[in-house]
Amino acid sequence: MKKTIYYFLLLQPILDILISLQQKYLPNTLSIGLIIRGILFLLITIYLFKDKSNRKYIYSYLIFILIYLLYDIFILKSIIPELSNIFQIFYLPFLILFFSKFDNEKINKKFIIIIYFILLNSLLIPYIFGIGFNISEMYSNKEGYIGLYNGGNEISAVLLTLLPIIITYLREYKNKIINILFIIEYTICIILIGTKTLLLGSLIIIFYFFYKQLKNKKIILISGIIIILLSIILLPHTPIYKNIKTSLDYYKIDSPNDIFKNNNIDNIIFSRRLYNSHRLYKTYKKSNILNKILGIGRTKILTIKDVEIDIFDIFYSIGILGLIYYLLLLFNIIKNTKLYGIYKFSFILLLIISFFSGHILFKPQVSIYLALLFFLNKYDEDYNKKRILLVSNMYPTRRNKHYGSFVKNVYNLLVINNIIVDKITIDKYHNKIMKLLSYIKLHSLTILYGIFNHYDYIYVHFISHSSTGAVIVKKIKPNIKLVLNAHGNDIVPDIKIDEKNVIRSKKYLRYADTVVVPSNYFKNVLIKEYKVNKDIIFIYPSGGVDTNMFIPIDKKEAKKQAWLDEKTKYIGYISRIENNKGYDTFIKMINELKNEKYKFIILGKGDEEPNMLELIRKYKIEDKITRLDMIPQKDLVYVYNSLELFIFPTYRKSESLGLVGLEAMSCKVPVIAANNYGPTDYIEDNINGFYFKPKDYKDLAKRVKEVLKKKDINKILDNARKTAIKYDINNTKNRILEVFK
Repeated sequence: MKKTIYYFLLLQPILDILISLQQKYLPNTLSIGLIIRGILFLLITIYLFKDKSNRKYIYSYLIFILIYLLYDIFILKSIIPELSNIFQIFYLPFLILFFSKFDNEKINKKFIIIIYFILLNSLLIPYIFGIGFNISEMYSNKEGYIGLYNGGNEISAVLLTLLPIIITYLREYKNKIINILFIIEYTICIILIGTKTLLLGSLIIIFYFFYKQLKNKKIILISGIIIILLSIILLPHTPIYKNIKTSLDYYKIDSPNDIFKNNNIDNIIFSRRLYNSHRLYKTYKKSNILNKILGIGRTKILTIKDVEIDIFDIFYSIGILGLIYYLLLLFNIIKNTKLYGIYKFSFILLLIISFFSGHILFKPQVSIYLALLFFLNKYDEDYNKKRILLVSNMYPTRRNKHYGSFVKNVYNLLVINNIIVDKITIDKYHNKIMKLLSYIKLHSLTILYGIFNHYDYIYVHFISHSSTGAVIVKKIKPNIKLVLNAHGNDIVPDIKIDEKNVIRSKKYLRYADTVVVPSNYFKNVLIKEYKVNKDIIFIYPSGGVDTNMFIPIDKKEAKKQAWLDEKTKYIGYISRIENNKGYDTFIKMINELKNEKYKFIILGKGDEEPNMLELIRKYKIEDKITRLDMIPQKDLVYVYNSLELFIFPTYRKSESLGLVGLEAMSCKVPVIAANNYGPTDYIEDNINGFYFKPKDYKDLAKRVKEVLKKKDINKILDNARKTAIKYDINNTKNRILEVFK
């Protein structure tokens, strides 16, 4: 079978030439292409039948063939042409199924470039010797040379399908002679063939590679301008220009505005395909109910004029039942295959082109190469890498630099470990309309990405708000593993309104294959209150701490870098200014210590800022507080190291862990935390940090004085650093990587 497929593909251009010659000179004989491709189709079907998982497709196809055969015999009475049409329509789905499971190491990019040069030279060599076909032989008002082939759209589609693979190979191969030869031959072929499809498709592919490969957008822009200018210079000397000019003259279009008048969009852009579709629709509308269900037949279509938009030609020829079956079959086959990168781009591009030029989805000359994309993709170096779709309603942006920084850390960790990660995230909005639109975008993109891409996992952060689209994808594609990462009030409500989160999270957790939580505290909540199986729960500390970034620094140097007074001693609060985060406890503590020689730093933003400022004014302690703007995470090390003490006063039930406490400990800064929830996972009183009674600002003030008087604190600070190292990104990364094994 391997040799058969190898030589069949290698000789494909020759077979297409023979078919073209037969259609030209022996039009009423049985097609050699139908015979050879029919035999191949039979061999492929037998090969697929050996695998039980493929039999449902084969059985359904045989049932459809049987129904249509009876319809041909008793209604259409044109058996051979109609069965030939069905064979051509369903050639693509079954070839995709075959090539997605077939292996042959000889069929690779190098093999494809051999075929490509055969295709190019089967156009160029006949042109040199003055033989071959002109498009004008089929269409009197068009020009273009198509060598020994008889369809400009078909050969254009084949060249475009394989072009991204050729460009990729030539960039890797780096042989200047071959590269120059290819550019010369391909450019000549674009000029000779003269179809809009080939020219515009080639430009789209070139821009795609510029966009993907060049990080510098200025270079992309300049290169784009150069390509456009060259196109403008060369265009007047090509058949394309003459064809466009002929069309514009024929339809009396004198200005750009004329294109949008009357039927000129159809005339110029769709080459009257919409008109042809309307003519067929009128015939279809007048037909009986059986014709509507099973189609008016290819024979009838050709007596009127086919649309040359593939989906319409399929619909009118095999009816609503046939189209539904075709689309379901194609979708079910494709959804279980992997198609990435240039192969996916090429496939989508040709699908789009099929709506404008046709002769792609059900023309074996083209569809065999479309199906081959699924085979070639398997030999791509990225094929066997894990693929994750990361979905989160929080991620750092220019406006909110720290919002969801732990999600970004996890993303970076996965990418560094050779996992391909696509992410769908949204910014934080306070405006209700913008917030609603952002969530519609989040879930819509998740559904689109999840259904039309192949992912091994969908990894969702913040269960209650980010899971809707992912769960829909999970229902449609149950083989995708759904990983849900809990963070806070998505599973532990702080206020009354958060109870809605619990209802949603309970619903979504039923679909989870794995649940990731930041701490033992959250794991116990999931087991006791959500009845989640403990075996699917992984503890991973929200991306961990980068202990190479958060290191002890000399206080004077740190204050200098943080633009703080070198002589002042600071006690700090770094957290969001939100309900139950403890900013109020911190402010009241400052009031208790306002006669001490310390100043207090508050770094954070949030919904409760007006309340905090009112509290500060109430106690008249404005001069004791230094407010710092939100800064990049890498600069936080200077703020931590400027502190005598770091206060972590949270009393929020949803405080799952608290990375800020670990970051301070990593910098060997004494931490005083409220003795509740997340921080209890890593702080031990008088061992590596200190506790105070939650919400008790007087107890906090007392503990501040005690800790500042401690003389033997170095051992505690050493232990704090050791604890932080346990939570280091590199020491915890295996916990999250284990989830995706």
